[in-house]
Amino acid sequence: MDEGMATAVAGAAGLVGAVLGGGISGWFTRKAADKGAAATAQAARDTGDRTVQAAIEGAAKAGFEATRQLELQRQHAQRDWLFQRRVDALVGFMEAYDAFARLSPAYYHAIENDTDRHDVRAAIGAAQLGVTQAHFRILAFGPEHLRDPSGAVREALEDYTDALSDWDRAEERSHPARDRLRVRARDVGVVMAQKHSEFIDEVTTYICSAEAARGSTG
Repeated sequence: MDEGMATAVAGAAGLVGAVLGGGISGWFTRKAADKGAAATAQAARDTGDRTVQAAIEGAAKAGFEATRQLELQRQHAQRDWLFQRRVDALVGFMEAYDAFARLSPAYYHAIENDTDRHDVRAAIGAAQLGVTQAHFRILAFGPEHLRDPSGAVREALEDYTDALSDWDRAEERSHPARDRLRVRARDVGVVMAQKHSEFIDEVTTYICSAEAARGSTG
């Protein structure tokens, strides 16, 4: 049964920066240095944005594979009511997370580009509520050792939503605080993806051990 069981992959590359050295003299040299610094800062921002999106998408792909494996368990869990309820709760939670993860890049880029985001903002709120509701089912049915890891995912997701909302509410695109809020949203998004990956690891181990204890059914 455990052939092809997903192993969660997530993580994020660090943000690469560069510092201009001293000893620059002359008007033209200073202009070139300023231009180079601006290009470096933009490259750093672009790298960071790609990092958070790649981390979230990577964790979502791992979650999709784990969800597929859990779906297969439905066929073998009919004789065990509690195990079936637990599988249903875990699948529901991961599907709710995936729904949020599919929407969050659109919201991120709409804030960054200052485009209309009324609809995606509402959809993000609904997706966050879906994760909360799905988490309640894990709290109700267990397994007990997955309650805290799923709670960590939910809390990280709420932190990410709050960070995006704070960034969204920044009034001036050019205001220094706005860029700090963007960086915070990016960093919190990476944490969320990592918590999700850790949860998928726990789910995979649980399903493998549960099937081993119950005996392989094919």
